[in-house]
Amino acid sequence: MKTFAAILILALGFASQIFADDLPTFAEPEVNTFVKSYAQFIEDYAAAYKAMKAGDNSKMQALQSKSMELQTEAGQLTGKLKDDEKPKFQDFITKCAQKLLDVAKQ
Repeated sequence: MKTFAAILILALGFASQIFADDLPTFAEPEVNTFVKSYAQFIEDYAAAYKAMKAGDNSKMQALQSKSMELQTEAGQLTGKLKDDEKPKFQDFITKCAQKLLDVAKQ
């Protein structure tokens, strides 16, 4: 669980775009809703990150509370995943983190 939390925090610290085709699906509808919400957050964060680099911190500040909400929700949802879905969920988070790291390197 600590590794997952660290990956999520890392992922929320950068920005990128997640395409709908990359989104995994799960048996629990609530998890699918989270995945879509998380992907949208990353897209929003990408725009905010670019704005911050240009000197506008307002968009980034507006997303700070959403970041904490998603982190909490992700932790709660791991208990709702089937055992065979947990690696897929963590893989999704890891892919997000990698995409975000790639953007941050530009």
